[in-house]
Amino acid sequence: MKIEELDDVEHDRNDDGCRTTQIVKADAKRALVGAGARILFYPTLLYNVFRNKIQAEFRWWDEVDQFLLLGAVPFPKDVPRLKQLGVGGVITLNEPYETLVPSSLYHAHGIDHLVIPTRDYLFAPSFVDIRRAVDFIHSNSCAGKTTYVHCKAGRGRSTTIVLCYLVEYKHMAPAAALEYVRCRRPRVLLAPSQWKVRNRFSYALLLK
Repeated sequence: MKIEELDDVEHDRNDDGCRTTQIVKADAKRALVGAGARILFYPTLLYNVFRNKIQAEFRWWDEVDQFLLLGAVPFPKDVPRLKQLGVGGVITLNEPYETLVPSSLYHAHGIDHLVIPTRDYLFAPSFVDIRRAVDFIHSNSCAGKTTYVHCKAGRGRSTTIVLCYLVEYKHMAPAAALEYVRCRRPRVLLAPSQWKVRNRFSYALLLK
C-alpha cells in the first residue's frame, strides 16, 4: 500500500471517529434536555395556567389567520370549545408525556389529529414533518376548517410550523412572518435550531 493510501485510510478513520463523537454528544444532549423537560413540564404548565387566569392578555391560544390558531397544550375540556371555533384539525408538537388529549377524543368531535412528537426547548420538528404539517394546515384551510397548532406553551415548536406555513402559503418573508405572529402572540420565542429549520424551509421554497 502506498503512503498516500495509508494517509487516506487514517484520514477516513479520523473522520469516522469525529462523526461518532458528534453523534454521542448529540444523543447525550438530547437525553439531558429530555430529562429536564420532563421535570419542568408540570411546574411550567401550572405557571402558564396561573398566568392565564390572572392576566387577560396571557391567552391560551391566539388567532393567527382566519383558519389558523396558535397556542398552548389543550386540556380535554377545551376540545368542545375548539370545535365551536371551527377547528377541524389539531397539530400536536408535544412528546407523549406532554400530550393531555388523546386522538380518540379529537376524533369523537370530528377533528383530525396530526401528531409530530418533538422534544421541548432546544429542538425543532424535522423538515419532513414541517412539510406534512404545513400541507395539513393548507388542506384544512381550503376546506374552510381551522387548524389549531400547539406545543406546551405555544412559543417555539408550534410557532416554527406556523411561520413556515405563512412563508409558503401567505407568501410572507420570514422576518415579516415572525413580526406578524408576534403581533398576535407576543410571547413566541424560537430556539436556534428552530430558526435554522425555518430558514432552511424558506430557502427550499426559493429553489422550487
